[in-house]
Amino acid sequence: MPGDRPAPSVADVAAALCDALPPDWAEPWDRVGLVAGEPSSSVTRALVTLDATAEAVERAAGAGAGLLVTHHPPFLDMPGAIRRAAGAAGTLEAAIRLGVAVISMHTNLDRSPRGADALSHALGLEVLGPLERGTEPVSMIVTYVPTDAVERVRSAMGEAGAGRLGEYERCAFAAAGTGWFAPRAGARPAIGASADGVPEERVEMLAPRGAAAAVVAAASEAHPYEEPVVFAFDAERARGVARLGRICAWRSGATVSELASHVSAVLAAPVRVWGDGARPVSRIAVANGSAGSLMGEATARADVLVAGEVRYHDALDACAAGLAIVEAGHDVTEWPLVAVLAEMLREVAPALTVHCEQPARAWWATEER
Repeated sequence: MPGDRPAPSVADVAAALCDALPPDWAEPWDRVGLVAGEPSSSVTRALVTLDATAEAVERAAGAGAGLLVTHHPPFLDMPGAIRRAAGAAGTLEAAIRLGVAVISMHTNLDRSPRGADALSHALGLEVLGPLERGTEPVSMIVTYVPTDAVERVRSAMGEAGAGRLGEYERCAFAAAGTGWFAPRAGARPAIGASADGVPEERVEMLAPRGAAAAVVAAASEAHPYEEPVVFAFDAERARGVARLGRICAWRSGATVSELASHVSAVLAAPVRVWGDGARPVSRIAVANGSAGSLMGEATARADVLVAGEVRYHDALDACAAGLAIVEAGHDVTEWPLVAVLAEMLREVAPALTVHCEQPARAWWATEER
């Protein structure tokens, strides 16, 4: 039971969520992690919802929750003032006034395996694989280490943030070789020079680009040499399990119109359809929220795209290229992620009492009135 465990701090909860949903999975422009609140404050209750608004902060405070965990962050660009007002300024003012910390897990949750599956699973679709392909930016950290110090240096690099690949950690590569050196006057070599050289291993680990300096420093400090050689290279690697969107299948012989009706019924929202409703559906691209960055992949690999929203000219181009589109609303398609976020919060912070808000559309359609 949550009450049987010591209450975690806000910093503890943020660190646990960021370990499960690494910030380097997020888009570079995003704001994820702890965005407001005192890190050392203890929390016993949390409210999980879609949007970090002043009203959500007030609901959290009213429920006795000192922590609000959301999918959407309160801002992407820091507001110029913190005061009672609409938008981000009001959210931060309410958080400070009411003592509610705010943690947001946005595009890192979108890209996580469980987050990226959420909408497809909610719709009862068969997930065939990720929609997003391509590469992601990383740093390659390389150093040359005497054999008996490899584990110490590798561990230090891992502690500093290197070696996380999807759901694997401390990933590294080492290859044996020989190093030579000749100490000058005043040098204090850790190992005596030899005409035959010194057995060494080349150690390679990947790291988020933002962590490269810390990993280089950690490798240098753990290295036994007086002048260790440690490199950091900017690189690109093929994306792993952390990928946006999904390619799915559904009932054999179904049409775009039937799929649109199914999406509308499951999500309890009217949908907007682009393209021929009678067209048979074989492959379905699924993207919660905005599908802008995934339009190319969807057009190339699917018959229809189910998404929260698509820009008008993107939709025109996609239809001209033969891709039908079913738009259900940005918020509607992201509510399944809120339940996933609440479940993950319970897993990583079992001492918390977690309340997950129920889906509620922020808009209505004229035919419903």
